[in-house]
Amino acid sequence: MRTPDHIRGDLRRLFRLRLSGLVALSAWAGYALADGTGLPWKPVLGVFLLAAGCSALNQVQERTTDGLMERTRQRPVASGRMLPRTALAWAALLLAAGLVLTAFSGTSPLVLGLFAVLWYNGLYTWLKSRSAAAVLPGALCGAIPPLIGWCAAGETLPDYRIILVAGLFFLWQMPHFWLLQTRWRADYRRAGLPTLAARFPETSWRRILILWILSLAPTLLLPTAFGLVENLPFQMIGLAAAAAALCSAGGWRRSALSPTPGLRPFATLNLAMLLAAVALIGDGMF
Repeated sequence: MRTPDHIRGDLRRLFRLRLSGLVALSAWAGYALADGTGLPWKPVLGVFLLAAGCSALNQVQERTTDGLMERTRQRPVASGRMLPRTALAWAALLLAAGLVLTAFSGTSPLVLGLFAVLWYNGLYTWLKSRSAAAVLPGALCGAIPPLIGWCAAGETLPDYRIILVAGLFFLWQMPHFWLLQTRWRADYRRAGLPTLAARFPETSWRRILILWILSLAPTLLLPTAFGLVENLPFQMIGLAAAAAALCSAGGWRRSALSPTPGLRPFATLNLAMLLAAVALIGDGMF
């Protein structure tokens, strides 16, 4: 018999709450960059609901491949604990609520939110079973939430400030996915999903990944360099973000020597982007 705790656990997995929270935080960063005052609960909550809804819909779309992979086989739809129609109902509810909230924030946030859903659950989900390069267009989804926050604050596109910040989240997406694909390479082979890691010799791929992360680290200092983060405490948080990215590269270099590289570099890289978002939000608020 399933208990309320089991149900809550399945919903957390279905909505991928930690990732959805980070996505929402990036929307807040875009809002704060635009000198938006107060708590932007409509665009931030709207983006959170859209991210959670996209996750639920994606788990229905990929339930077969999820069931073949050790990393994802315990997701509620893939494991059979939740019926696809139930997950679809949750996805529809969350996506509808998210679009309504972004619509209250303006036409541009609504259009961007709708585009993100169609791009992620349409093009990217379809493409990643067919091409190892799917991560490149897929990374665009990570750049859209800051744009939503920016537009919700009344700003317009294009503007170099928000393009710079959205570009950081775009660049982070590649190693974020690549670290997962490399750690769970046997999973991806079993599910028949193509990866760039399988296209390169192990030594070459290790260098590509480390160099990408090392290149990402100094870009996290660009908001400070361009005057987007002005207060010293938050400049120090931005510096900590760059340091975390460097630690991720160093940790990956060590763990990559193992047949099953650990997940600590992955978590450290995510921490780097969390700190970068906090620096932007904090500086904008104070």
